[in-house]
Amino acid sequence: MNYVLDAFAVLTYIGDEEGADKVEELLHKAENGEIKLIMNYVNLGEVYYIIAREFGVSKANEAMAVIKRWGMEFAGVDESLSLTAARIKAMHSLSYADAFVVATAIGRNGIIVTGDREFEGVYPDILWIR
Repeated sequence: MNYVLDAFAVLTYIGDEEGADKVEELLHKAENGEIKLIMNYVNLGEVYYIIAREFGVSKANEAMAVIKRWGMEFAGVDESLSLTAARIKAMHSLSYADAFVVATAIGRNGIIVTGDREFEGVYPDILWIR
């Protein structure tokens, strides 16, 4: 089973906020080879800029080093993914970065992991962490 992490899920886990336990459970399952966790580079960049804006570039760099050790796959962005995300953005009221989450989930037949209600009605398979 493939799970696609949104920046919301990663930031929730890092910040030990409500729902962090659900993300932690997925990280353990991925570590044990029970599931595959995927995040695309657009959403990784989203995590970076949010942390950098709030806590500074040094903390964002530290967070990237930690996230990269989580044993998840980082999906590259190519023309196909970009155009799929653009079509999703054109048809729905969600951020462009969130459209990349949906496009990645479509391409990988994955379940989106988030607490961001912008995804409601956009994609059918969502694991809500809050």
